[in-house]
Amino acid sequence: MDIWRVIGRYGDVLVLSKKNSVLVLEISGKVPKVGESVRVWHNRILTGKETRAKLLAHFDEEQSLKIFKTPGLLSFLYEVSGGFEKRHIHFLKMFVKHLVPGRFLKITEEKKKIIKEFLPRALEAKGDTFYRKFSLWEFFRFVDENFRKTTFEVDDNILKKTISMRRVILSGENYDVYQIDLSFEKGIVKGRYVLIPLKGKAFLIVFKKENLPFVSFSVKEDVTISFLEDFLKENIIVEKKGSSWSLIWQGKEIIEFDLPDKEIIPKPEKISAQGVMDAVFLINDLLNENVRFLSLPSFGISEIWWEKNSSRVVLVVNTYHFGKVVADIFLEGRSLSVRFYAEKNLEELSSHAKELKKDLESIGLIAQLFFSRKDPMAWEGFNAYG
Repeated sequence: MDIWRVIGRYGDVLVLSKKNSVLVLEISGKVPKVGESVRVWHNRILTGKETRAKLLAHFDEEQSLKIFKTPGLLSFLYEVSGGFEKRHIHFLKMFVKHLVPGRFLKITEEKKKIIKEFLPRALEAKGDTFYRKFSLWEFFRFVDENFRKTTFEVDDNILKKTISMRRVILSGENYDVYQIDLSFEKGIVKGRYVLIPLKGKAFLIVFKKENLPFVSFSVKEDVTISFLEDFLKENIIVEKKGSSWSLIWQGKEIIEFDLPDKEIIPKPEKISAQGVMDAVFLINDLLNENVRFLSLPSFGISEIWWEKNSSRVVLVVNTYHFGKVVADIFLEGRSLSVRFYAEKNLEELSSHAKELKKDLESIGLIAQLFFSRKDPMAWEGFNAYG
């Protein structure tokens, strides 16, 4: 029987500590107060009366020290995991393990909110049920980094001749806007220009400093001067819903961008968060430089953790038939080792081992595959699924 101290309480979720170890339990019944000491024995809490408890998470000494020494981290973990729900424990353990506390202490509440809104949905997403939101400039940065470059060019001389002697209808420190009497079928973003077609005419935004990636688009709703003003002030968002990339203004889809159904998977080593507000980039900004995190919920991939020095990748995929599937992957030269864990129907998953091994060997890899009921991301015998 062990004596633990209550260091946090969130409704029926109790956080206990003992000798630099942290235990997260869900209980029903009388809830001890923060600061009290309790006895824990075989999933029971004794406070003069026996209360049953369910293990939600366990953090070892290294992780617990970070939780103790980083103000606000415990409540942040509670919020991003939906109250330490078991399907989020994978993320929490890896996040705390690789977190740099000093970076967490500097993150703004606005950025925390972006991460909190993203994670619960991303960690549960199956396939293209997930929506992504970007500000306008985040979207342009995302297009530039994740989609194939094009040779399409905008002829500066033709555009300069078109707008010569025309009055500027909107102007700012970094842009001028013109209305031109030319008809265009598609809108265009490229270099310094954004061309927005109307009926028999078009708005042309000329930026003085920007260098935008090429993307074409269709205009679905009439565009007004008010829209242009909000566009330039970034009072709009870009959303990806299924295979559609749309610009939303005042709750309406104004523009649909011509981009592929699926985003190209970015290489983990190229993930950086400089000036980008997307949650994945913000999370990486909090981690040790040797580790990169990636989430591709539109593919059903909730987590990818890449440890550069060890050539280790941990991949977590949500499926309907097998539940959450974890692949713990090591690659050294041509030797590949993969340990699979499935939340359910593990025997059926392992029946594909021979076929998968043959495919891997056909591309020159010496493969070893393991199928285990023990979660490869569990610590000290505590399973991530309780």
